[in-house]
Amino acid sequence: NVIKGEFSKPGQTDWAVLCSVGQVSSVLVFWNGSETNPAEIAKRNDVDSLQSWGGDKIVYSRAITPVGRGYILEHYKAYGGEKPPAIDHEGINDLFYGKASEVLYFYRGKWLHLTGAD
Repeated sequence: NVIKGEFSKPGQTDWAVLCSVGQVSSVLVFWNGSETNPAEIAKRNDVDSLQSWGGDKIVYSRAITPVGRGYILEHYKAYGGEKPPAIDHEGINDLFYGKASEVLYFYRGKWLHLTGAD
């Protein structure tokens, strides 16, 4: 799926795409909408994101959504994990439907893995 948000700093619109190539999915982040030098993060085998869905049906269950300060702090307070830095822009919630998620948050040039839903 494709989302947009302020993933690097306030006031800059970035785009993130969950994509799969060769049965491995990752999140590509296009800074300020530029095609040049996207960040590739959260690379995982697609098989790790499959689950049964009613009978014999198997579905791919990974998705991304933009999340803000409230979501990040609420989930840290509820579940613990790595303490978030001062939150001034959005993160990317990398989720496995019905199971769990983690928030990818860009801070000082690197991606932090913060607590999402449990």
